[in-house]
Amino acid sequence: MATRQAIDPAWWDTEQSDGVPMRQVLAERDIKALLQFLRRRGWSWGAIAQATDIGEQRVREIANGKRRIENYDVYVRVAVGLNIPRDYIGVGLRPIDEPTVAVGSVVGRGTHDVPGEMTVTLKNAIERATPAEVADHGKPDLDRFESQVSQAWADRRHTGQRETNLILVAGLAGSGKTEFAKFLSAVTGWALLDKDVLTRPMVESMLVALKSDPNDRHSELYRAEVRPVEYRSLLNATFANIDNGISTVVTAPFLAEVSDLHWLRWLLHRCDTAGAHPEIVWVSADVETMHTYLQMRDAARDAWKLNHWQEYLASINLDLRPALPHFFIDNSLGSAVRLADEARRISEWIGK
Repeated sequence: MATRQAIDPAWWDTEQSDGVPMRQVLAERDIKALLQFLRRRGWSWGAIAQATDIGEQRVREIANGKRRIENYDVYVRVAVGLNIPRDYIGVGLRPIDEPTVAVGSVVGRGTHDVPGEMTVTLKNAIERATPAEVADHGKPDLDRFESQVSQAWADRRHTGQRETNLILVAGLAGSGKTEFAKFLSAVTGWALLDKDVLTRPMVESMLVALKSDPNDRHSELYRAEVRPVEYRSLLNATFANIDNGISTVVTAPFLAEVSDLHWLRWLLHRCDTAGAHPEIVWVSADVETMHTYLQMRDAARDAWKLNHWQEYLASINLDLRPALPHFFIDNSLGSAVRLADEARRISEWIGK
């Protein structure tokens, strides 16, 4: 049983770890000292792992100084899971001085200048999306996609969006799809639905009830009994948004779905019925990048993949692509997501 004492938010302002104020520990992102502080207050390694969604073995390695956290999203999980103010650990939105207004602008319904840094960075990030043609179906319109994202970003700041959009961001584990989906959500203001965030508690509870490992994402039991419910829940939430006119970015592997032409046609029909415009984005990466992403993510659900990497690679199709026209993001070496993350952070700074 994972044991822990309730978090007292005052700890982060008044307590010390080995003589160092906790505010300083957090500001320096000294997660080793943070974990040792929690241990002295009765938290088990399992409790810390459960609160932060980091594998217990990795928690031990971090606490022993054998491993460091290097991923921004893991720091966010630590802050949220341990009730630490996000700005204490450097993952909150940072205010900036009045932004410089550029000569170039993205125009919404009214005429508003947009800072040039955002204009250039956003354009560079979007241009990483290469329209991928599929036989007998043509290819998507990149100019329209770029215009939609830029217009929505401007509308978000000034006038509100004009049409309902559904952007499905898919790809293999560790490809960087979640980061790219966060970028799209940040710059457009469209709702973000992440399968793991939305369904993980349900999935883990179902697996435990079925006498299985809560972190199982590879067995036949998971695929046959849990996955269908997981994806149905995700899509129900997605179309609850769409039916209410809320543009949504939804991200999950969608490996079985995007290769199923029947399912894709259902998706298009469902969007058409709701008066929504759908787009599919496929994020791809080389094997080394995917492996690095999974290691940096430090999620317990990835433990089997990392511990059986060759077996996992043999079970997936590295050449998989959606069966309908889509945008292809080559995130090899993390290049596309680095651009997207830069644009996302700039949009956060100047959009608040």
